[in-house]
Amino acid sequence: MSTPASDHRQISPGAARPRPRKRAYRGPIVDCDVHHNWSSHQVLHPYLSAPWREFVLGPGRQGNIPLTAAGFFSVPNGNGREDTVPESGEPAGTDLELMRAQLLDPYGIERALLTYGDGLFGISGLTNPYLATDVARAANDWTAERWLAPEPRLFGSILVANQLPLEAATEIRRWAGNSRMAQVIMAGSGLGKPLGHPVYDPIYKAAVESGVAVAIHIGGQGGTQPFSTGGGPVNFYFEYHALLLQPLLTHLVSLIAHGVFEKFPDLRVMLLECGVAWLPGILWRLDADYRSMRREIPWVKRLPSEYFMERCRVSTQPLEQSPRRAQLIQLLEAMNGRDVLCFSSDYPHWDTDDPDYIASRIPSDWWPSVYHANACKFYGWPQDVSASGPREAAHAG
Repeated sequence: MSTPASDHRQISPGAARPRPRKRAYRGPIVDCDVHHNWSSHQVLHPYLSAPWREFVLGPGRQGNIPLTAAGFFSVPNGNGREDTVPESGEPAGTDLELMRAQLLDPYGIERALLTYGDGLFGISGLTNPYLATDVARAANDWTAERWLAPEPRLFGSILVANQLPLEAATEIRRWAGNSRMAQVIMAGSGLGKPLGHPVYDPIYKAAVESGVAVAIHIGGQGGTQPFSTGGGPVNFYFEYHALLLQPLLTHLVSLIAHGVFEKFPDLRVMLLECGVAWLPGILWRLDADYRSMRREIPWVKRLPSEYFMERCRVSTQPLEQSPRRAQLIQLLEAMNGRDVLCFSSDYPHWDTDDPDYIASRIPSDWWPSVYHANACKFYGWPQDVSASGPREAAHAG
């Protein structure tokens, strides 16, 4: 197998990344997946409602909120890059200044969407749905105050606990009109049903009415959630990580099969951190099955691939490492990659894809679309950042 195109892909997971030797693409960049994190659950305590704050601080609880990252695996060499861990020793993704110095400033990131750490992966696994709802609300307020207010390049994701879809819809509407909250975000399925099931319709209805997109991120299938793999639980993080796309694949097919895109014609869905090479095959299969089985799903009026191409976008990270660059490009062309892909770094995780790595893997005439234009069109942002007007207050009030 040939050597990967970027040096950073060969470094052991926990090691610091070298500085880019030469910037390939120097235009504006929208980063669709940046994981911010809290130093401990204690930082959320001031944002919890009084009853739930009293609960988590109660006897024997020591302020802990039972958020568990996806699965129960020991991650080899840790989850974050060593160079993203602050000098304080707090977890990677907790330091805004470090994020500025390592990501926003050197790469000219125009906008970056924050997508949480433990909160994203653990919220749907909380067995108490009312606590989960309040934690999600607290996390959104914390994000707005501690991250969006001091840094105008950052945009938030409305974290929802989908165990209670009506409550999740209320949380989405609470942020309606705040342009700094650009999307709803979910990882796991809190009710154990794929995300196209009608029980989740209130979430999509609220998102459309509030003018925000919906992002579905891999992970979040730990704790009480269904297995992250179709055949049952696996034993190693190696297996878990390689198969992370399986739940998201299920969610995508479910959205199409249940006619969610027909029910909500303005719904936009971003698929985060799921890879891209699997997409052409499943779209071909869905179209073939639809032609012979569409009587079973008469509410689906168009080919599945048409819904995907029109309403879905996919983040670049992790972009598969094909033996030859031409092989990957051929796959990407089969899914109209120039118009569907949106750049994401996955900062500060160990498998971060920096902009120069992506530039080495896709055609140069795709760069303006993948790095910037596709995301701006998807989120309804102006192509020229100078035309965006005054920045709105970060907090929902």
